[in-house]
Amino acid sequence: MSNNEGINEQEQQHPLDYYKESIRLYYYNIVLHQHVEQVTQERNEIKQKLQKFQALEDQESDLSMDDKRKRNRRSAVEIPRSHVCQIKNCNKSYGSEGSLMQHMKIKHGITLEKHMNFIL
Repeated sequence: MSNNEGINEQEQQHPLDYYKESIRLYYYNIVLHQHVEQVTQERNEIKQKLQKFQALEDQESDLSMDDKRKRNRRSAVEIPRSHVCQIKNCNKSYGSEGSLMQHMKIKHGITLEKHMNFIL
């Protein structure tokens, strides 16, 4: 028995129905094509969500960078010291009334009410 005879016997036992096979492959192709379209649509939706998320993240990082910028402060020599301590033998002067009040409270134990009575 030769190889050709073996193939012929297999074809006779399981003959191929080319029409049925082509229909089966056609439907398989349709299903596969639908699946590819669905996956492509899901991928595009995920891309859009990712872009929105990245845009929001960029906005938040821009806002946080504004908050973290170093505040420009004046040096001590640039501050005009127009508020002078009125206590005898105290030569301190300050750039704001609040700083003067803090000095008087800490160094001299004088609060705002006592200070007003002291001046008057």
